[in-house]
Amino acid sequence: MNVSLCRDDAVYSAGGFLKASWRVSRVSLDQLQGVEVSVLWHTEGKGDEDIGVHFFQRYDMSELRQMVTGESQPIQCRLPASPLSYRGTLVKILWGVRVRVFGEDGSEAVAEHPFHLVARKLEPLPVSETLEPCAQRVDAAAPISFRKRLPAVLDRWRARRLSSV
Repeated sequence: MNVSLCRDDAVYSAGGFLKASWRVSRVSLDQLQGVEVSVLWHTEGKGDEDIGVHFFQRYDMSELRQMVTGESQPIQCRLPASPLSYRGTLVKILWGVRVRVFGEDGSEAVAEHPFHLVARKLEPLPVSETLEPCAQRVDAAAPISFRKRLPAVLDRWRARRLSSV
């Protein structure tokens, strides 16, 4: 059983696409009951451990028979914006592609390939030499200086003071 990622550095951007492949070899189809492929994250460390499955696909016997034994099968999914991979001293957030193979005799085998989900890097926009300055918003109120507002503030203060007496 083998899981391969399309990127050698195993670093993927949040919101980007994960492309990978999986393969089961040295086992005949008659010995298999099913295969589960998932893209998931889990936490390790202090406190409760969490797991979140982002992508899941199960192949039963009828679907496995249509596949060629020993050939790589593709996985592709858009990755979420969070949680990002994190390796702290108290907690770790780990991402991975997991393949679980279920044997006809009740046995189970698991292969997992970890990867890192990182914040998307914004690409700089090309700067044009003919950029015009942005116009001020017409609907935005211009700020009034404190000096111009002071007489009205003093009038309200005096009115409140006289009404309280």
